[in-house]
Amino acid sequence: MKGLWFLLLLAGCFTLCQAGQMYKYKDANGNWVFSDKPPVTEQDFSTVQFISPKKPSYKVQLYNVKNKQGYTLYAKNDFYAPIEVGFTSPISQTLISKVIPARGRIALLESKTKILSLDHRWALGAPNSVAENYQYHAPFSSPKGHRITQGFNGKFSHTNDYNKYAVDIAMDVGTYLTAVRAGTVVWVKDDYHMSGTTNYFLDKANVIKVLHDDGTFSSYAHILMDTAIVKEGDKVALGDKLARSGSSGFSTGPHLHFSIIKNAGLKNIAIPFKFVDNKGTAFTPKRAMIMVGASNP
Repeated sequence: MKGLWFLLLLAGCFTLCQAGQMYKYKDANGNWVFSDKPPVTEQDFSTVQFISPKKPSYKVQLYNVKNKQGYTLYAKNDFYAPIEVGFTSPISQTLISKVIPARGRIALLESKTKILSLDHRWALGAPNSVAENYQYHAPFSSPKGHRITQGFNGKFSHTNDYNKYAVDIAMDVGTYLTAVRAGTVVWVKDDYHMSGTTNYFLDKANVIKVLHDDGTFSSYAHILMDTAIVKEGDKVALGDKLARSGSSGFSTGPHLHFSIIKNAGLKNIAIPFKFVDNKGTAFTPKRAMIMVGASNP
């Protein structure tokens, strides 16, 4: 069935992606393996077509505008959320940080000559945002119980600042994921089809991020390719469907990697949070807990 899902998903993507070839075979435990290399042992295998997504266009752009004194270097933000940009001024050699509003632009520097390159970094969100003590609903609509397989400070992969307070919830491929809180969709990536546990897969997961009123983001990772129901800029209400769960990117199996993110000053970090169940009881998610979604799938 997993192989059938894979082939069905490929059908509608050739206008957006480039095709290639993969090998499909079963390992010693009878599990399906998809690889760019054939099996090392002599056994039956088949080849399937896979797709590599095109690189997305940059949403943070720097450009020069000529003026009477020389040039002004601007930064443009195409996200539906504010961003913070940090850089060292090539003129004063001082560290500068500026916030660009959603879908806006600001002047960064004035110079007599064009600034052809600027070493800079940016982070999604405003650094002065203060997270509210909000209690989040389950990020899925299935009434079936789903086990938390990794909680806060999980030893397998929840060890850095961006993942420290994330939660992994095991669920079947194709389970509907829902908004835990009202907000604006600011990030949608659902163009990747594979999973693995090597460093190659660290930046490959399909993700949806929703900006909330307090400046935090809810992040839903490892979603199934080509299943996003929302697009960037959409307003969502609590419980709205976002996409279907999968196992894309750095993943050992089908699950949702959920977290609440904020900008801590040119760095996005995960922050601790609580869920609330259908009876209104708040709880801190912990490993081995069983979570239940909304009563209507």
